[in-house]
Amino acid sequence: MTTFADRLFELGGVPVGGAPPITGNVWFVDSGAADGADNVGNGYGRSPVKPFLTLDYAIGQCTASNGDVIYLLPGHAENLAAADTVDCDVAGVTIIGLGRGSLIPTFSTTAAAGSITVDAANVTIQNVKLVANFATGTTKGITITANGDGCTLDGVHFRDTAATSEFLIHIGVATTVSDLWIKNCTFVTAAGGSLTNAILFAGTSVDAVIEHCYFYVDSADSVIDHATGASTNLYIHHCTIVNVDTGGALYCIQNKSDGTGVVHDCRLGYNKVDAEVSVGAATWWFENYATNTIAESGLLDPATSHAIP
Repeated sequence: MTTFADRLFELGGVPVGGAPPITGNVWFVDSGAADGADNVGNGYGRSPVKPFLTLDYAIGQCTASNGDVIYLLPGHAENLAAADTVDCDVAGVTIIGLGRGSLIPTFSTTAAAGSITVDAANVTIQNVKLVANFATGTTKGITITANGDGCTLDGVHFRDTAATSEFLIHIGVATTVSDLWIKNCTFVTAAGGSLTNAILFAGTSVDAVIEHCYFYVDSADSVIDHATGASTNLYIHHCTIVNVDTGGALYCIQNKSDGTGVVHDCRLGYNKVDAEVSVGAATWWFENYATNTIAESGLLDPATSHAIP
């Protein structure tokens, strides 16, 4: 391990994170470390060889709005037994998972309330997997409270263990949250499950962005649901959304009729007729293609309309 002047760490000769220089504290977490401990003494948490064992403990050592970074080492694994097992309640903390494939840091739910909660501003979570593993379903994978303005979820992957061991909502967003950024995330459920929504906005939002995400779900309601409160400048683009539900589900994307924003370049598949999008009168839609028949290409949805100068 080499420590650079900019306080980035090098693992195996490759700088970690690919991010700008770190201005705050750097912490390491590894559940499988033989010489790890949730203890601030004796240098624990400061290096990959003596890491902390749990993410929540590492968050508790961070300084708010200081640019602190927590690295989850490859293969890190934790169980989520309560809503606050991992409580991101320190502002400005960045959590970065290291590893790919089976080595992506993984959080598995073991109770209905098991969740990662974002309860502070400007928190970033990158490259982690959440697995629903409670027999009768997990209420939410990630809960973003009204304190979670500026939250970024980048490369967060949601998976079910089975049709009953499932997420009911992947991401729940409290009303009034602003500057939410969800990107490069994947949402995959077991067929025949009881998922309600992948992303549910409880009320209004400001400047939320959802981009480059993949959804393959069995959702009983709208996959992305912003129907309760009006969005201000909601921006959704380059997402692929497939909902295999054949029951009373609503839409792939639903925005409240007076919600403003732009949705463009999305690909939407649904088993129901004419149920891919719910077009808010104040939302702009460009180049979105939809189909309700498998193995057939989609058509522009909503229907084209243009004015020629």
